[in-house]
Amino acid sequence: MRTLSTGLLLAAAVLVPAVLVPAAPAAAAETAKVVTGPPSSPGGTSTATCPNGTHLTGGGYRLQPDADGPVRASGPTADATGWSAQAAHGSVVAFAVCETED
Repeated sequence: MRTLSTGLLLAAAVLVPAVLVPAAPAAAAETAKVVTGPPSSPGGTSTATCPNGTHLTGGGYRLQPDADGPVRASGPTADATGWSAQAAHGSVVAFAVCETED
C-alpha cells in the first residue's frame, strides 16, 4: 500500500527595509550656444565652427533671400567641430549648436 503525503507550504513575505542612498552630486550644467557662419557665395558653402571649449550637438542652415533651389548638403564638418551647408543656387548661412559645461 502506498501512502500519499500532502503538505502545505506557507510562503512568508520578507520585508527588507529601504536603504536610502545619497544622490550623486549634480553634474555641471551645460549651456548651449548657437554659432552662425558667414553667408556663402552663390552655390558656395557656409561653415559655422564651435569655439574652443565647446562641442557640437547639432546644426542647420538658413537660405538667404537670393536662394532659388534646394540645399545640396547640410551636416557636421568632417572633424565634428562645426556645421556646413551648401545651397544649389544662391546663398546659405550655416549654424552650429555648441555646448559647454559651466
